[in-house]
Amino acid sequence: MRKFICLIFLLTSCKSTFYVVRHAEKVDNSSNPTLSTLGFERAEYLKNELANKGISTIYSTNYLRTKNTAKPLGDFKGISTQIYAASPADSMRVFIEKLKQMKGKNVLVVGHSNTVKYVVNGLYERDTLRTDIADNDFDNLYIVERVFFPVKKKRFFAKTYGKPSPQ
Repeated sequence: MRKFICLIFLLTSCKSTFYVVRHAEKVDNSSNPTLSTLGFERAEYLKNELANKGISTIYSTNYLRTKNTAKPLGDFKGISTQIYAASPADSMRVFIEKLKQMKGKNVLVVGHSNTVKYVVNGLYERDTLRTDIADNDFDNLYIVERVFFPVKKKRFFAKTYGKPSPQ
């Protein structure tokens, strides 16, 4: 039984899963808006979607809309959100390399319509997402799995969560 438990621990520590989302709906187009009522609802949907996924680390840019998107899950899990810089491009490259070094972690990254593709493509090491997310699109959840043992491989999944935004 002890060997079996050690094997399970070894295998789970050899895979990292990254959940990458754009912030939820914002209240307006000012420079640092908070979430709208729909946005706060979506943040709750995100919490429910990821509550049992073993999230141990949460990253957000230093904007109210991204921090408020991450907050319900962070509060639920007792995890403080860590801030990353979404610009300049060098900061994003350093951040993505930091993520790629994480082993055995499940991580939420909350970004923006023009940064999510860089995080996803950097983690997956392919140009899977080729364009910025549309301004009225808030329900995408991108999942990148990085397996380190027994064979190095990466997997990509895309899904949606919560109710669609009214157009």
